[in-house]
Amino acid sequence: MKLKIIISLLTVSLLGCNYSKNVSLLLSGSVDRKDFVQEIPFEYRKGLIVVKAAINNDTTLREFIFDTGAFNSKIEKHLAEQHGLETVATKENSTAQGNTKFIDVVQIDSLIIGETVFRKIGAGKVEYSENSASPCIAEHGIIGANLIKLVNWKIDYQNKKIYFSDLPFETGEGSIVIGFDRPVFSATPKIDISLENKTVSGVLFDTGFNGGLILPRNVSSSFASNSNVYIDQSTTGIYGSNIDTLIEKKLSLDLDKVSAKIQVEFSSLGKGLIGNEVLEHFEVIIDNQDNEILLKQITDIDIGKSHEMIPGILNDSLWVVNRIQLNSNTDLKLGDTLSTINGYHPKELFSSHCDYFMRIGEIIANDTSNLTFTRAK
Repeated sequence: MKLKIIISLLTVSLLGCNYSKNVSLLLSGSVDRKDFVQEIPFEYRKGLIVVKAAINNDTTLREFIFDTGAFNSKIEKHLAEQHGLETVATKENSTAQGNTKFIDVVQIDSLIIGETVFRKIGAGKVEYSENSASPCIAEHGIIGANLIKLVNWKIDYQNKKIYFSDLPFETGEGSIVIGFDRPVFSATPKIDISLENKTVSGVLFDTGFNGGLILPRNVSSSFASNSNVYIDQSTTGIYGSNIDTLIEKKLSLDLDKVSAKIQVEFSSLGKGLIGNEVLEHFEVIIDNQDNEILLKQITDIDIGKSHEMIPGILNDSLWVVNRIQLNSNTDLKLGDTLSTINGYHPKELFSSHCDYFMRIGEIIANDTSNLTFTRAK
């Protein structure tokens, strides 16, 4: 009995020590400049913001997804090991796809964006799953909210530029002001939105999501509207994909002075995110001093109906159905294998997983109900 008690106390002590180390990592970040404004360009890949940064004394610029929805930053495992970054703690890490892993957490001594040096940034060492699309976008990791919280940000989607500063950004007349809630140790911002004149709370303001608006499925019954239902496994995060049932409805989104009828998805995985398919129509300011998001509309919001079917690649010779609309004009089911689409095997169109991910839109750009396919024997 004494042995069991001692082991239990030791376990509690180790868990407490690990928690304290994680808290210390999240609190340790800082910026080396005062009274500054930094401007950097970004690339917009598949609806995600990619920025370049240097690690420690490395002169090579690395690519990271700028992700307000990521609780802490991530660095690709081999890059972390290349820089000799030692594990300080471990952490449970979950994605919007409902996948969870325990990861090692390191501390980056300096992460340089433009001419600005961020110090002592905690970052999880990420090992991408085989079917993850994240390294196709930016292979080296994620700039997460534990760094983002240190300064204020302005995102100019139209000109593909980001500005950040320790000073507040001035806003033009008529800007929308939305207060946000945030966790104690990070800055993943959650906002309230109005949908069909009903308030939906706790929606993550997520630049790491290239979709529009997705809400938990249990909210769907609050909105009477015609709907389409999809079974989906096409959306991936850093740890791959998961099967989701999506209900899609066309509803009126109101962001203060801005109103738009858009396709809204309701997910059985319980996620609530507003992403770049909405945000890219605004100039976005994230004020981490006053916990406010300011939006200045630039273009009209337009989010169309989802594709009835999205094919994935099983191997060089076989396609697999990764997304299908229920009650569509086809008898296909999720996971069905196809030999050809429009007469082509996968290897005849795509040279790699990333080539597929970046160019699959060329196949499904038009109505996918017009695709011709042969079933695998």
